[in-house]
Amino acid sequence: MQTIEANGASIPAIGLGTWELRGRTCARIVEQAIKLGYRHIDTAQVYENEREVGEGLRASGVRRDEMFLTTKVWTTHFAPRDLERSVKESLVRLRLPEVDLLLLHWPNPHVPLAETLGALAMRGSSDLLAMSGCRTSRSP
Repeated sequence: MQTIEANGASIPAIGLGTWELRGRTCARIVEQAIKLGYRHIDTAQVYENEREVGEGLRASGVRRDEMFLTTKVWTTHFAPRDLERSVKESLVRLRLPEVDLLLLHWPNPHVPLAETLGALAMRGSSDLLAMSGCRTSRSP
């Protein structure tokens, strides 16, 4: 499988997105995707399926160290105290001690990014931290 190298991590280039997957269907799809060869699974707090993603991961029989798991923190949880609690809750739902990539789902203009990143760095719940959903403006 083709991978992308970033900060010492080998990230599978193709992953299974789990947006709009729910319940037992989500767990089964994740399990089957892994059995078919997917090694990168993407979920998020706002998808409300982290528990099922974790179930599918465990049911697949593939070792955790062979997988790359991404989850995303929702914007309402970017304040440092909220962030720590929120990440812990995600890990409990996934039934994992850490994820491979922890993303901030969208920018939140009401919480300084420096505060959020500082709290993430101290948390130790992932080796890779990033922001998704950013819009950039480019000149034509």
